[in-house]
Amino acid sequence: MRGTLLKSYLRTAIIGLGVLLMVNPVQAAAVDSHTSYVGSNFEDYYANLPAAKVEWSTTIDVPAAENSSTDYLMGNGVVSVGEGKAFILQKGQLLAINVQTGKVVWKYGAKLKTPLLYQDGVAYVTSEAGTIYAVHAATGKNKWSSFINSKGISQLVIDKDQLFATASGDIQSYNLKDGKLQWRDNFNAPLFDPFVIEDNLILAENSESGAYTYNILHAFDRITGKELWNSRNHSLPIAAGNGTLISQRQATLMDLIPLTTLDHLDVKTGKVVKTVEYNPNNIDPENPVTEDGYISSGGIAWIIGDRIYIGGQKGVFSYPANADPATVTRDNYTYASMASKLSYAAGPYDGKILFSDNQSIYGVKMVNKTAVQYGGLSNPIARFDLLGHGMYVAQTDGKLVAIDLISAKPILQLKTSDRVFGPTLLENGMIIVQSKGKLTAFKEPQALKMK
Repeated sequence: MRGTLLKSYLRTAIIGLGVLLMVNPVQAAAVDSHTSYVGSNFEDYYANLPAAKVEWSTTIDVPAAENSSTDYLMGNGVVSVGEGKAFILQKGQLLAINVQTGKVVWKYGAKLKTPLLYQDGVAYVTSEAGTIYAVHAATGKNKWSSFINSKGISQLVIDKDQLFATASGDIQSYNLKDGKLQWRDNFNAPLFDPFVIEDNLILAENSESGAYTYNILHAFDRITGKELWNSRNHSLPIAAGNGTLISQRQATLMDLIPLTTLDHLDVKTGKVVKTVEYNPNNIDPENPVTEDGYISSGGIAWIIGDRIYIGGQKGVFSYPANADPATVTRDNYTYASMASKLSYAAGPYDGKILFSDNQSIYGVKMVNKTAVQYGGLSNPIARFDLLGHGMYVAQTDGKLVAIDLISAKPILQLKTSDRVFGPTLLENGMIIVQSKGKLTAFKEPQALKMK
């Protein structure tokens, strides 16, 4: 009898277990270590970083893409600032916004588009039809309108008494006082943005293809728009003076240019009158293979003041601008543990050279070459801009973090729902954040103000 009861009990228990497994089968998965992965499953270290107090925000027009993506145009910026105002486009109208309050000061026009430009009390804007309008920034009243429609305007530049524009690859010149068209360049192929102005020359690039593709630097007379000369395999000049332009020679399939090579071009003819080679990495020009197996292509050069800077694979190098590089000691700004993906990002600025791997930002102090690591970032970097003593870093998760350049400490954060940002601007004590379709303003942190 006792054995029969025991068998009945065991049978009931087994049936009950079977029913339990059938109604709750996920129990088996809970102990299976091959069905889950745990990674960075923790709160952002700077989740409690103070939030920026938004003073105001407003919508802005997303730039119309003709020959470029809207993201690319947004990255170049769609807002101008000046006189304590932000000049924006909203539903095709030009608006002047008080940067302190966000209130609309005035509205102007219809069917307008970027680019926008502000200078010396006047805001400049273009229309979908290709008209350029000059508007008094204080009143919103029209100063002049161009009489020639030029569709595809992508760049506006003012120099002296002329307004220059690129329209579908052509450079045009307008009288700054009345907007009358002075000339269009006489070149029959599209030119690249941007162009630059050096004294009496307008300089722009384009490319030609044959057995291989190469770039050409073109020089136009600013009075007539006629091409004066052109030079193959040269980039836009990085400096000018004493009748010459300093231009970096560009590599091609036929000429690899293993060393950073700066040519001094005669402003009247474009002929090379002097060549200076820089070899900060001690590359053998006859066998220019780097340690990682790549062929050296030198580094990008730029000039600030009396120093030449070269960004390369091993940091940033600096030379006196007017000295023979073979006879002087160069400075080397390199982050000690630089990974191969870490590259020059910005500077010199506020006494530092900055590097990034698109996830983190590192700095090297110019005074003693010590390293600085900037924290507060948790996602890939969309862009960053340097204003005052601050670094304003926009991330791809929509967060903008303000970091103290001196102490390397994050100060505050602005959370947005955006992913694409234009340049962060500073106007009259306000930080202006451009994101796709939106403009947001908060006060510049006191700790980041440039005294």
